[in-house]
Amino acid sequence: MTVGQDSPVVAHSTFLGRLARIGSWDELSQGTFRAAKARIEAGDHRAAADLLEVSLEEADELRDVYERWPAEVARWLTGRGVDPAELEREQDRLRSVIGDVAMTGIQAEWPEYRDAALDAARRCRDGDSRAIELVDEVHAIWLGIHDRAVDRVAGHIDIAVRLCGEDILGELWDFLMADWYDAHERRFSPENQPWQVSANQLMVAIVDGFHAHLVGRDRQGDIEMIEEPDRIGFRFAPCGSGGRMLDAEVTGGEPRSAAPYGFATTTRRHDWAWNEVGICSYCVHCCQLNVVMPIDRIGFPTRVIDPPIWTGQPGAATACTWWVYRDPSLVPDSVYHRVGRTPGNRGGKA
Repeated sequence: MTVGQDSPVVAHSTFLGRLARIGSWDELSQGTFRAAKARIEAGDHRAAADLLEVSLEEADELRDVYERWPAEVARWLTGRGVDPAELEREQDRLRSVIGDVAMTGIQAEWPEYRDAALDAARRCRDGDSRAIELVDEVHAIWLGIHDRAVDRVAGHIDIAVRLCGEDILGELWDFLMADWYDAHERRFSPENQPWQVSANQLMVAIVDGFHAHLVGRDRQGDIEMIEEPDRIGFRFAPCGSGGRMLDAEVTGGEPRSAAPYGFATTTRRHDWAWNEVGICSYCVHCCQLNVVMPIDRIGFPTRVIDPPIWTGQPGAATACTWWVYRDPSLVPDSVYHRVGRTPGNRGGKA
């Protein structure tokens, strides 16, 4: 993909309420750090600096929830009567496999990434000859911080399964995402805005969020886009969060669903996990937020997901594909049946 020198790469997004990347879908499918290096190679150091700064905006939502969720899981477990001493033993076991740095939480590491990104942006604007190396250094810092934070969150979800059983996963994610559910329903209900607007916003949120997850084999945040007559797809191979739990290649041969981590995957079929065996416990939240909850609250899924499935074989495919349908009425009945629902009011033609 060629880039035009001096063309803007970021602007304020009313939908996201902050600066975000702009451009064609082809441009937006490219990871933010890769896009920054492409701009440097094209001689547009200012745009590269803008992209480095917007990488902080893309990552900020993850900083928020990845800091909060482990403590909220612990609070939820003690509220269910789990012995605090037993919980502490499980947290000590988790610490032994993911390390002390990961267990301190993302907020403790965030200043390193923030300072490195802002310094690199400043130096890019100054035309530093090491600009591309600086982008790579910032990328490496965020990759380490992100993956340690994912391990901490997924490890606490695993603790919940170990202490209370996998049947609690749907309820646990409902608790963790209650505020997201309400916001999702308010915005994307067809009573509040046309589906064409919702569909575009849902796609914007996908590329914005998964850049920060550093999807793909080389962890640059690149997304494969698929256009079909009735829907548009976004494929992550793998996703940098749930997909990484199952993937041997991007974890140095240590997928988190295998030893020594042993993070839980479903062993039985559940509506909140696409009625599939082998769904990563972290991935359950994608089913709940995008499929189950929207069907129950507004009548149709907002995004349809084909998730990765753990087979017990570390070399198995771990691609995940998210689909946004051009109209809710085009979502097949099978999508509803897969999560134990019956098609009803699908929103009609927008």
